[in-house]
Amino acid sequence: MEFKNLDVESFYRVLAPRPTIIVTTVNEKGEVNAAPFSFTMPVSVNPPLIAVASVARHHTYQNLEETQEFVVNIPTADILNELWVTGEKFPQGVSEIEKAELTEMNSLEVTPPWIKECVAHMECNVEFTRECGDHQLVVGRVLKVGVREDALKEGLLDVESVNPILHLGGKDFVVGDHRRQVD
Repeated sequence: MEFKNLDVESFYRVLAPRPTIIVTTVNEKGEVNAAPFSFTMPVSVNPPLIAVASVARHHTYQNLEETQEFVVNIPTADILNELWVTGEKFPQGVSEIEKAELTEMNSLEVTPPWIKECVAHMECNVEFTRECGDHQLVVGRVLKVGVREDALKEGLLDVESVNPILHLGGKDFVVGDHRRQVD
């Protein structure tokens, strides 16, 4: 078997597919922003920490710096096209949620809203940020988690009914719709 060399700057392309989320934030004026992310991961269970990597010039990161709050929304294949709309470059103050024809829901602990069409939501406060090359790593403390009742099976995300979105690269996604256990 032969292996080919891949450009080092493309390393993340073989770490795919990656879970895809929509992060909602607000700025100091209360204007809502939403953006898709696939550079994300759990960091700690105790305390509950999650990390997202954002480009500093993006509205999401600017809002995180201003307000120190965000919500991680877990989308499904049903809203893949709407998720893509949230990634478009709109001027500051334009709601990507409205542009994508999604629905805001009030959060319980933070100001940024939940997205109703998503199956789970994690309300977070920024624990810390750190410059990491061309991205800023944002680690958030999870304060509250809401999950649609039908989205869980045996305490895990029911991928067979939920169809979570996984990002392959660019406009390419994978739908995670089956479960397999190790023998």
